[in-house]
Amino acid sequence: MLKEDCASELKVHLANSLPLPSSVTRPRIDLIVFVINLHSKHSLRNVEESLHHVDATFFLGKVSFLVTGDRRLP
Repeated sequence: MLKEDCASELKVHLANSLPLPSSVTRPRIDLIVFVINLHSKHSLRNVEESLHHVDATFFLGKVSFLVTGDRRLP
């Protein structure tokens, strides 16, 4: 694996829902990942409610949806 020195830093913030509290010290948000668990109605409802707090212009290339729980039991 090629290793290069770089000045970038990755920070991950986990939240159960949006909006996030306003804070002067909060870093810039570059990407939002919504996680939807197919086994939980609350999960989908929470994502639907949170979407209202995201500006429409932010969706182009800065929002992802991760869906989990599709494994079917035998």
